[in-house]
Amino acid sequence: MTNPCDTATSIINPDLTLLIAEETDLPSLLTLARTNKHLHALIHTHERSIIKSKITAAIPNPFLQPPLGSVLSSHDGLKRQILPPWSFKVAAELERRHARIETMFNAFAVPQPPLISAMTRVRSFVALSPPEFLYLVQMFKQTCVLVDQICDLAILVKVPAMARDPPPADPYMVQKAIHRTRQAFIKGLAPLDLALLTHLAALGGMAYAEEMGGLLSSDPEGLERMVAYKETILREGSAALWGFLHPEVGVEVSQGNGPPSLPPKARGSALGRFIAGKVEGVLRDLHAYEMGLKEQDEDVVGEGDKEGGREGMGEDDVDDDDPFAVLHGLHQTVMSAFPKPVEEPEESDGDVEMEDVREEGEIFEYEEEDLSGDDVSYEEQDGEVLEEEEVYRIEPREKLILEVVRCAVPY
Repeated sequence: MTNPCDTATSIINPDLTLLIAEETDLPSLLTLARTNKHLHALIHTHERSIIKSKITAAIPNPFLQPPLGSVLSSHDGLKRQILPPWSFKVAAELERRHARIETMFNAFAVPQPPLISAMTRVRSFVALSPPEFLYLVQMFKQTCVLVDQICDLAILVKVPAMARDPPPADPYMVQKAIHRTRQAFIKGLAPLDLALLTHLAALGGMAYAEEMGGLLSSDPEGLERMVAYKETILREGSAALWGFLHPEVGVEVSQGNGPPSLPPKARGSALGRFIAGKVEGVLRDLHAYEMGLKEQDEDVVGEGDKEGGREGMGEDDVDDDDPFAVLHGLHQTVMSAFPKPVEEPEESDGDVEMEDVREEGEIFEYEEEDLSGDDVSYEEQDGEVLEEEEVYRIEPREKLILEVVRCAVPY
């Protein structure tokens, strides 16, 4: 006997059904497909086109859409799998990422999420008006999509490697190829994207330090672990932020378990433990990187660069075929790819001036002129000498972000 529901559904316009499917969230869509065999067949037959439309609607920028139609999973704490391209699993992962990003950057949540709390500790961000601050929050949400794209670029290397017969014998060479692919992508980004990536990693590091509390300061390698975590954010995407800062409720684990980099509240999270393992791996790479530089000081690094070492060695100096060579980190690539500010020639009136030898990352300086251009560094008033006033200096990346925010938000 024919099911009346099957007959009624079969005469519905298939094009209309597919339009509804494209606009429906994934759980509701799968529920709809289970209602009868006609809808099930229609939806699963057009799975690829439905998912393509969903991806285009969710990520309008083709530059940020999943490579080869696939993404890396982040729901399993054991490993990150390459999901079937243009599949419902891909849509589920993208919806999962979107929900996590919205939670991590919910500016209205009480208490404040760790990343929003970190933003309120950045002096120039706090000085923004509420609409400007919310616009900046949206920019960081889009940066999370970008950092997920950087993570998913591994698919471009892994898929051809898995199809090769025989497969590559050395998995480490595959990882180096993935790293090079990510570096090339980063070097092609716009300055604003580079600035936002730098600050997203910095906010993650600030939030991580807050979550670790005294454990970080008591750890002899605490600072190195925070650097390794910032690198892990660029390699693993928003999953690295979520795994450490918003761990899912799981089985309670005793205080002593887990890698040293794992925040206490994330010890019950499978994803948190997975990210902690990645951080420890980056930390080992960091140690090997430093050891490798010391061994090559005489040949690669000039006499004046031996203290810093890292500055004197370009990426082209690293041999991909050397199994012991460690490539430059993605964070370092992001920092070096940002255009250096053009220094304006200083006008000299014959006075001898001290050379400014501050590092680029330093954000404070002594102001020597007021808005009218008069020198007020040591102005005498009523026989008293006023000391220089310490004022906030905006770092170039931060300055670019603030300019974009203020131009985009009307007064």
